[in-house]
Amino acid sequence: MSKYLELQTVLTDENHLLDALRDLGFVPECSKDGDRLIGYRGDQRNERATIIIRRNQLDSASNDIGFARGPDGSFRTIISEYDRSIGFDDAWLGRLAQAYKERQTMSVAKAKGYVFKGREVVQTPQGKTVRLRFAVR
Repeated sequence: MSKYLELQTVLTDENHLLDALRDLGFVPECSKDGDRLIGYRGDQRNERATIIIRRNQLDSASNDIGFARGPDGSFRTIISEYDRSIGFDDAWLGRLAQAYKERQTMSVAKAKGYVFKGREVVQTPQGKTVRLRFAVR
């Protein structure tokens, strides 16, 4: 049985998190009261989360990945050691945070009256950077 780890995030908005997970190709479940996570054997684990990526969307030996809100309002990721070892690691969490930040930026820009003009991925010496372009109405 893989041990679950809890990793703190800076993600606070449930809708942006759900949208970011969908952007990465997942179909997350959302439960206001929180549901138990399921292990790779189909066993219910003690860990609970309000947003869950079920294991059937991951790998045949995966566990569910969960997101639970902490006392400070931010989500913590609940993920097994096994799943971290097969690619749901810090780089994956970084891609999730990037998708979340794009959703957040789009929401703020729209609220301020900006019009989205495009998304561009630019290679820089530090790596790939995403640029969102907006225009004033």
